[in-house]
Amino acid sequence: MSRLLVAHRIPRPGYAWIAVALQLFTAIMAVPVGLAMILDANGSPLGIPHDWIAGTPFGSFLVPGIVLLVMNGAGQLAAAILVWQRHPLAPWLTGFFAVGLMTWIAVQVAVIPFSVLQPVLFGVGVVEGFVALFWLRGAASA
Repeated sequence: MSRLLVAHRIPRPGYAWIAVALQLFTAIMAVPVGLAMILDANGSPLGIPHDWIAGTPFGSFLVPGIVLLVMNGAGQLAAAILVWQRHPLAPWLTGFFAVGLMTWIAVQVAVIPFSVLQPVLFGVGVVEGFVALFWLRGAASA
């Protein structure tokens, strides 16, 4: 029975640790900001002007805060844990959350003024995406 509950481990290339570092970096940044957006959805604890979100379909920072917390916080953290555990879904989730992070930043660029963190975090997503791509290509050719 316990064998059914434990997924088989897959080979983890050395460069997968780059993804783990970036996933932890992203999660560490996303969790407190997402929580702050949820707890006070007008943006004041973060020093974000409410005008940035007022003209969007959201009207407050609540929904973006939830998405930030779940997708870029908990999701990235979960992906890092699965990479560490060499879980079969690890390269797939690494790619999924990389695309999610890049999409988050693309929407952010369209909605709010420029921040130096936007290209940095978009770059994090690109690197994570390449790690996932090379990992999956390597697994397919093995």
